[in-house]
Amino acid sequence: MINLKARETKTLVAVHGWAGAVLGLLLYVVIVTGMAAVFSNEIKAWSGGLLGISDPLNQPLGAVLARLEAQTPEEFRDDLGLRATPAGNVHAFFHADETVNGVRRERGVLYEIGPNESVISRQEGLGNELAANDPHAALGRFYVDLHVRLHVPNPWGLILTGILGLAMLVAAVSGILMHRHLFRDIFLMRGRDRLVGLRDLHSVAGTWTLPHAFVLAFTGAYLSFAIAVALPMLAKIAFKGDVREMVTTLNGLNNVDARPAAIADIDRILSDARQRAGAPLMSAGWENRGRADSRITVFPAPRSGDLTAMRLIYNGSTGQLIRERPIIGLKPSWGASLLGLIGPVHFGNFAGWWSRSVWFALGAASAYVAWSGLNLWVRRRSNQRGWRGLGRATAWVGGGLPFAMTVAAAAYFASLPSLATVFWTPAAFLIAAALALIPAIVMRSVERVPPLLFGATGILMVVIPVLRTAVGGPDWNAALAAGQSAIPVMDGLVVLGGLVCVVSAGLSLRRREQTTFGAGAVMQSAE
Repeated sequence: MINLKARETKTLVAVHGWAGAVLGLLLYVVIVTGMAAVFSNEIKAWSGGLLGISDPLNQPLGAVLARLEAQTPEEFRDDLGLRATPAGNVHAFFHADETVNGVRRERGVLYEIGPNESVISRQEGLGNELAANDPHAALGRFYVDLHVRLHVPNPWGLILTGILGLAMLVAAVSGILMHRHLFRDIFLMRGRDRLVGLRDLHSVAGTWTLPHAFVLAFTGAYLSFAIAVALPMLAKIAFKGDVREMVTTLNGLNNVDARPAAIADIDRILSDARQRAGAPLMSAGWENRGRADSRITVFPAPRSGDLTAMRLIYNGSTGQLIRERPIIGLKPSWGASLLGLIGPVHFGNFAGWWSRSVWFALGAASAYVAWSGLNLWVRRRSNQRGWRGLGRATAWVGGGLPFAMTVAAAAYFASLPSLATVFWTPAAFLIAAALALIPAIVMRSVERVPPLLFGATGILMVVIPVLRTAVGGPDWNAALAAGQSAIPVMDGLVVLGGLVCVVSAGLSLRRREQTTFGAGAVMQSAE
């Protein structure tokens, strides 16, 4: 039991409410899209329609890379990036650095290599633009960008999501302190159809998910501010804005030797790295190819039972291992271990499907806390026109966001045969969001809007797996034969989620009474 004076409780209620009211809708968007981001790799493998193999960097690549290098303009052969795609293929990016308006960028040729040395595609341009225009990854990337930066240009989108993380921390701390009976409220349920029932559900869900909310808020704010502010500032202050020099120095390999040298056997290096790591490889970066100071940095996945993995740095000329290093520094340390935990803990990708499923469920509960908290706030101010407007906006975003995300997925699959997914995925999202706004404005009983939109979302989710196969997506037999279990699993999860949406929407509409924003209520400690 937490005993506070009435004035202190009133202040905490105001802090808790205003923190949610000012940024609550954006916070709800970040949390809901974060639920999708938890399965981002699975979504890319499921939606891409390109079947590869389960460990794409565990195949001979030297011959096909030599052939592709001969087809690549000489000015792009300095550096090479290799990355295993979620669909099981390999992205090979021959590139060189260029500086435009003081900003260093990578320009080159990107190849997608499939099984048996087959070359699926070839594109030329800036690295960030090539990644953004990949039609087979448009759906997963759209969800992730919506979660990470709300599609606001850098660095402002990252700064905004960092602020939202801090607001979530404020709401969580103030929510704990203003509870007079924290442990009793964990189990307190006094009804579901009245305002007091909504308040109890808000308190119960918020209390049970508090540890997860703390973790998400802290790690999310850290990731946003580190990428948007801390690393660019460090590069600018200590390395005059040269990010490449910063990374080289942090690796302890800042010796420059431009003498011509042989090119190492990449297959032997990747095989050695896989054996040392005891896990599949995710990516590799090869700098200064053909020079004496050439280096290859290999990034393996964490070994089974571990949360982080060491980077392995090889001499790009002789193929000898130079050192293994943690995420930061040259030797293992507590700081490096804690830093390495932030990503896995934030995205829940530390124990396969199980941890991601738990993170997804906890994210759904946190999204409900944010949405129900906004509803409680506006209902108590229903006699004020401005707050009634926020109530309709809450209904629109609450039901409209999942609806628009699902419509975007349907549009993605419908446009995949024409490879126009980069345009139609965000366009369909905006069109669906605009359509969802209509009932939120015109319907008198605004409380019926979210269930209606959830019902439409559920119906669409049930149809999407059928649409995926109808436009040429791989069937379950082909996916399982290629080791891509994500495809049948995602099909099943999408259908299951759709059925849950339809059933819950039907139950909610059946018991929903006419909206009365003017429903009075006695102020409770949990509100």
